[in-house]
Amino acid sequence: MLSCTQNSSKYLNSKPTCLKTIFLSTNTIGFAQKCAGNACWGYQLDQYTFSKRTVLTIKGSWGLHLEYELPKMIVQRANEDRWLATDRALYLNLRCKPLNDPSAAGTRVRLLYDFQQGLMYVSSPLQLWRAKESQTGDASKSWLTELEFQRVLSRIEP
Repeated sequence: MLSCTQNSSKYLNSKPTCLKTIFLSTNTIGFAQKCAGNACWGYQLDQYTFSKRTVLTIKGSWGLHLEYELPKMIVQRANEDRWLATDRALYLNLRCKPLNDPSAAGTRVRLLYDFQQGLMYVSSPLQLWRAKESQTGDASKSWLTELEFQRVLSRIEP
């Protein structure tokens, strides 16, 4: 939306002032929350239509607020989220597809967040927000392998 006004004061130049307003549209792809005692925790996965951003937010009523931006891709849930270990941990299975090819098979992204320990585990060939290995600069050297990710899942939910 574009809005312009004309200033009619004789002391100022009479040039129009225009302001451009952009309304952001958000699509929530996933949301879940658990509560026990006086605490609540959960996640929200939002995709922004205008900027093509996708943001995973992990929250806890004790002050936890983490935001992770995913690549500018079409992000879909491959299946429903799962709560593990008596709702202590959250497992997400996502699929990321290129923006210009929504019919592509996409890349699998599996996330596990342990709310009790404050740890996130990721299994994906995409770099996402993970840091590169300090000596060689190769990001994938320090990533969990598929087998290591499965071991973490088995340890949390035997």
